Amino acid sequence: MCDGKYGQVSLIEILGGKGKRNMKKSLMILLLIGAVSFGCQQKQVITQLEVGREKLFAGLTMEAVDSLERAEVEEVNKVEPRALLIIAYSNAISTRAAEMFDVETRFQTGRNRLLDQLGEFEIKKILDLLGERHRIQKDAVQVLIDRGLPVVPFVIQNLVKNRNTKAHDDFYHILKHIGGEGVDPILKTVSDSTTPIAVKVKLIRVVGEIGDAAATAGLEQLHDSINDEGLQMEVDTALYLLGHPEYKEKIIAGLGDANVVVRRAAAKALVSLNDAPTADIIEALKDTDDTVRMYAAKALQKYHDAMAIDNLVAILNSGANSETNQAAKTKQAAMDTLNFYAEKGMADGLAARFIELLADSKVTDHNNRLRIVQLLKKPVLIQQVEEADPYDNLPHKIYQIYEAETNDMVKDELNQTLGMLE
Repeated sequence: MCDGKYGQVSLIEILGGKGKRNMKKSLMILLLIGAVSFGCQQKQVITQLEVGREKLFAGLTMEAVDSLERAEVEEVNKVEPRALLIIAYSNAISTRAAEMFDVETRFQTGRNRLLDQLGEFEIKKILDLLGERHRIQKDAVQVLIDRGLPVVPFVIQNLVKNRNTKAHDDFYHILKHIGGEGVDPILKTVSDSTTPIAVKVKLIRVVGEIGDAAATAGLEQLHDSINDEGLQMEVDTALYLLGHPEYKEKIIAGLGDANVVVRRAAAKALVSLNDAPTADIIEALKDTDDTVRMYAAKALQKYHDAMAIDNLVAILNSGANSETNQAAKTKQAAMDTLNFYAEKGMADGLAARFIELLADSKVTDHNNRLRIVQLLKKPVLIQQVEEADPYDNLPHKIYQIYEAETNDMVKDELNQTLGMLE
């Protein structure tokens, strides 16, 4: 018997009734009762695995551990319960919840047990979870790092086959922190002709960041076996990072190469160099490629040179009405460097220069005006305005710019700037 929205249904009552129902109607009702009865019997039972998964992703880690420990026992397929449980243990330890409940030792023992048992399918499950972007991301990443070399082939496979793209930054981070033991499979992947160029570039950079001198021979062999000039420059950079200063001159020369991929690789390497020639970096700020300019702007926060200010300001006022995502990143890098220089006392008069540009309508693109005004709002530049010669009357000039501005976003930023000067 099943209680539904229509109350209890009696089979006897239907069949007996008053004896006036025809057989067809009786059979239909019998079928309906059977269907309802079957539905009642098929109510889904919520498993401990489902409860544990939901609680883990909701941030209820201690409750999740309890359910997942039971799920590991109950479930026939242990892959998901074990993958989730080791992450839950890790999260409880990293957030100190385990310490608070005096179970840290037990959880650490459980984590170590599962870490040793972490095989192909559990690793793949955790990699998929990283692609879903859950709040336990950092703990899942650390589990894979701690597992070490067995993880490397599966991480590389995800990168090469472009799986779980949202987690690719995490994957490169994992490879970097697994360290030297992962270098050989990484270099083998770079040597494979089927590996996408973009993946090869990033994998070579990972080898350089790992910094294991034992990778030198493999990188030199790789350099001799590839024909792509951009990849060769990436290898030169990695070798420099591994302690081979003789590659420095090649990197500097790469800034003027006709191949934009070579210039990008050389520009990215600039921040890693010792005593880089600032004149070459300042010249790179005028490159036709936004990525090269971005890396040069970032490098100039390490190698200070006030002579770079003209080119940095020019970047802020470039590309009118045709801004790409990379161009936006380049302009942000220029803003950061200009603000840094102003804070270091290397950009006196920068505020007045910005005001002059805006007042003379030399900045035609509203996105560029917006960035300049946002930079003008920085405390160090507000101070420049306040300390300027009263004869220059910079606050009044800002007000005039505000009155003439037609873009609402820029106008709002100008209004806030005026409020900071009151």
